[in-house]
Amino acid sequence: MILRILKTNQAYHFILIPLLVAGLWFRSYIDPVYFPYFEGENDMFLYRFVHQWVAHSALLSNLLSMFFVIVFSFLILKLNTEYAFIRVRTFLPSNIFVLIIGGLITLHTLHPVYFALLFLLLCVDRIFQSYEKEKFHDSAFEAGFLIGLGSLFYLNLVFFFPIIWVGFALIKKRPQWRNFALPVLGLAVPWLFTWSYHYLTNQLPAFWDTILVNFETENSFFSGNTPLQVYLGYLMLVSFLGGIFLLNQYDEKKISTRKNFQVFFLITLIAFALLLFVPAVSQEIVVIMSLPLTYLISNYLIFMKQKFWGNLFVYLFIALIIYLQFVS
Repeated sequence: MILRILKTNQAYHFILIPLLVAGLWFRSYIDPVYFPYFEGENDMFLYRFVHQWVAHSALLSNLLSMFFVIVFSFLILKLNTEYAFIRVRTFLPSNIFVLIIGGLITLHTLHPVYFALLFLLLCVDRIFQSYEKEKFHDSAFEAGFLIGLGSLFYLNLVFFFPIIWVGFALIKKRPQWRNFALPVLGLAVPWLFTWSYHYLTNQLPAFWDTILVNFETENSFFSGNTPLQVYLGYLMLVSFLGGIFLLNQYDEKKISTRKNFQVFFLITLIAFALLLFVPAVSQEIVVIMSLPLTYLISNYLIFMKQKFWGNLFVYLFIALIIYLQFVS
């Protein structure tokens, strides 16, 4: 029942999704709090201006996170409509995305990773749209520029740069050298301007210190947080089942769809690697990971034959998210 409601292609989702976000974020406007940043996490060059703007109001910070999640849910819908990862017109990916973020209670307030996800979404769009282009030099430059710009909000986004090279290599049988050089140039431009600003204002030492703490700071948010561990374990279980299901469907998918899912797989792989090997990375990386997992889980729930299990997965998912609202 619940699955049928979430996966329809009816216009009522344009109202249901904001209401769902408002319901899951109720603590954020009843008792608004800031994200518990480690020192330097909110000091990346572009994000610090945003943080200064919202620093006077925790409520504003929380409302902005709600706004981002609603916007992302419709951008995710737009991507699926344009590139048909799931060859069914459905709002399920939007709803699944909201549910995934809904369980990350501490991230129901503004965090640099929301800006990173915005630029990553736009970057992925540039990669996928090149499939239909004979020449896509503009998309190559823009994809790199978007990653560079986003990394000035959330530093670890820079590690996702390889998806551009891999994406173009997958989509084009004979990519030209420009398609590898232009993303590097695009990535370098915002960083060059940022470096120049700090150099001219004698702030380079502080800038390098900010970069180092965003790599090296030990962030052990998961340690001892049993409810979050259970939630993420369940999310990974459903994602794993969705991955097995996709492999069984793989030969039935269009070539373009297969290549798109390969790009999503690389995003997931990089996110896991960052979680394991970069000390400063913690639960916020799940926000980026939610992009590929949203389509993977949605594909699984839409095409699985046993609807009972699909509904059970969703009910358990929602029950866990509600539980987290009161114990986190």
